[in-house]
Amino acid sequence: MEGSRQDKRYISGTTWEVYLCILTSREPVGVRDIWRELKLSSPSLAQYHLNKLLDLGMVNQTEHGKYIVEEKERVEVLRSFVLLRGKLVPRLVFYGAMVSGIMVCYLIFWPFEGNFRDLVVLVVSVFSIFAFFFEAYNQYRSLRAGVQKI
Repeated sequence: MEGSRQDKRYISGTTWEVYLCILTSREPVGVRDIWRELKLSSPSLAQYHLNKLLDLGMVNQTEHGKYIVEEKERVEVLRSFVLLRGKLVPRLVFYGAMVSGIMVCYLIFWPFEGNFRDLVVLVVSVFSIFAFFFEAYNQYRSLRAGVQKI
């Protein structure tokens, strides 16, 4: 029963933007903070979306009336992101950076002879770097648009 109930919980549009605004904030945010940040038409619209998030158990209200993200209720799509200084960064960026660093170390410390092995290493490295960063870009774009399953 619980699995079927959870399958029907979706969040989209402005409610998703409000959730991301609260998630990426470094401190608890109030209704007017969200209203200004997202340029909504009125504070009551921000309150409406906050109430939806409260009903879903995705945010909590502090004793000062500000809102924070409920850590236990992580959205599935956010599992492939890292929150770094208030920014959501796809994990694939770190993998692309690691392969880039390995390729740079290979080029610096290994004498480049232009043989088959060097060409294969370069082709595989460049392809991997491109694939990681391209997929990270697609992940980030899909985060900002569409319906998210919670």
